[in-house]
Amino acid sequence: MSYFPIFIDMTDRQVLVVGAGSVASRRVGVLEKFGAAITVIAPNTSEEIRKLADSRKICLIEQTYEEVRDTIWQEKSFFMALAATGQTGTDARIKEDASSHSVWFNMASDKSQSEFYFPAIAQGRELTAGLISGGADPGLTHRVAKEVRRVLAEAEVEDT
Repeated sequence: MSYFPIFIDMTDRQVLVVGAGSVASRRVGVLEKFGAAITVIAPNTSEEIRKLADSRKICLIEQTYEEVRDTIWQEKSFFMALAATGQTGTDARIKEDASSHSVWFNMASDKSQSEFYFPAIAQGRELTAGLISGGADPGLTHRVAKEVRRVLAEAEVEDT
């Protein structure tokens, strides 16, 4: 597959995240900063997700996906769905449901099942860069993103 870099206004876009571990927490944190309307489904949650739910920045449903599967897709029109449960069968059902509703899908545990990647983000005041390695070298992506963040910070200091 060949991935095209694209930037989308996520303001108020409905995003479904199933799972609340470290990967889900990072992605929820980034999506929340970009204004997405996030629904997290997970029977057990991370502290980060709990804080966002307590401050009403996200909607948290503390149940399994199977318990809400039949109703969640009727209640909301999702733009994007992320499966981060670590359970192959559950993640496959989320993919199936997302596909049947024409919703962009990402599976944290299996990039080959994803329709898009989450980039490493380097953001300044006026510039945003997203970097991916297609899952081939996350360490390289992390190092380059760190360098891009440094360059952005220096460029912004020069502009003041």
